[in-house]
Amino acid sequence: MCAEKTSRVRLYLFLGGVFLTLSGVFGVVPLVSSLNVEEAIGSLTLAIGYAIAIPSTFLVPAVGAAFGIRTVVVIAATCYFLFVLGNIHTAYYTLIPAAVFFGVGDGWYWSSGSIVANNFAVEISKNEPGTYEVRRRLFTGFFFAVCRLGTAFGSAVSVVFLFVDRQLSGRSNFTTNQDFSFCGANDCQDPNITLANIEQYTPAFVATRYSLIAFLAGLVLIAVFSYRVNLPVETGHEVDRTINTSLERIIKLPSVGEDEATIQKMSSETSFKVMAKSLKSTLKLLITPKHLLIMWLATYGGMTLSFFNGEITRAFVSCVLGVDKVGVAVIVFSASGTLAAYVGGKVNSKYGRNYPFAFAFVLDVSSYVVCLTWQITENTTWVIYILSFMFGMSDTLWQSQTNVSSAAIASSTLSFRLIPYQIGLLKRV
Repeated sequence: MCAEKTSRVRLYLFLGGVFLTLSGVFGVVPLVSSLNVEEAIGSLTLAIGYAIAIPSTFLVPAVGAAFGIRTVVVIAATCYFLFVLGNIHTAYYTLIPAAVFFGVGDGWYWSSGSIVANNFAVEISKNEPGTYEVRRRLFTGFFFAVCRLGTAFGSAVSVVFLFVDRQLSGRSNFTTNQDFSFCGANDCQDPNITLANIEQYTPAFVATRYSLIAFLAGLVLIAVFSYRVNLPVETGHEVDRTINTSLERIIKLPSVGEDEATIQKMSSETSFKVMAKSLKSTLKLLITPKHLLIMWLATYGGMTLSFFNGEITRAFVSCVLGVDKVGVAVIVFSASGTLAAYVGGKVNSKYGRNYPFAFAFVLDVSSYVVCLTWQITENTTWVIYILSFMFGMSDTLWQSQTNVSSAAIASSTLSFRLIPYQIGLLKRV
């Protein structure tokens, strides 16, 4: 009972770290293309980051098997921290490395976070046989719910910092007598036009940007130390059990009666051999026919998310309303996603995945049509928040229903205990 309480405390501390991490990172991500609008460096940063996230995700099982999931989480959060810091100044020498850190952090964090939630379910269910599956679903739900809350909080922080900046500078009423002809679908990022309207995309005071980045980076740094201290250390056969469970696909598990010498021998052989075998196993799973079909849904979901973070936030929100409203749009995005996750789960359980997928498709087509045809005026700026709401719903529906489909594939091809890997591999990147 004492061990179970300790595990629960560690779970709550882990979720606290997730909240801080996502607050710091996603207080910055939607602002990258606006803060760094000059020469379109911000858009390039996000493009490089999301591109790197795809291959980096495949290394998670291998690195986790060799060094433990705690190591993966700490490295991922550290990469996030360096990414946030990289946005303190607009220059290629700060943002290109930041893009690389973002790609590795994004690819590793979502996968490893799901695995940690699964491991806590295994640990806490030891004294209550038969409760693992319920706890796995519950703890995974906690993980993604806290992710949403963290995103909303980070956006709220950016709103406060940038709102104060606008008030102090007298730039609080941006839509009055403004020319919107170069916003929305007409935003071609012409250097001369961007420079002429630079106050739309950046804070009035440099100190505001420094303060915001420092505060958000501090949140992530606290989370890094929390993971380092709180998450349990996995070594040798313990890593094998938490990574491979009952499959024995990547490395053979010691039987219950094996002596310490055998276990020690296995532990000494795990580092790079496990990485190679685990990577091979992951790639084999990736090329199964069903995965090859469903991976395009995840790819599309990732492209849509990058479109929102990179284009909607800059070409529509910042250009029309000012950079201080980006956080408000992201909060609407997150809130609608939370609603969609709940309703989509209900519909899925009763009618299957086809209806949520179809609704997400209709939402996306409608959103793209509005983006292309909307003639922006001062009286219709509220449409931006409708777009944010629609994109938030569709993103969550694509993500959640794809994960459910991935879980079904995992259970039919390997074992339901590898579901966290499938969620990681097909996570929006």
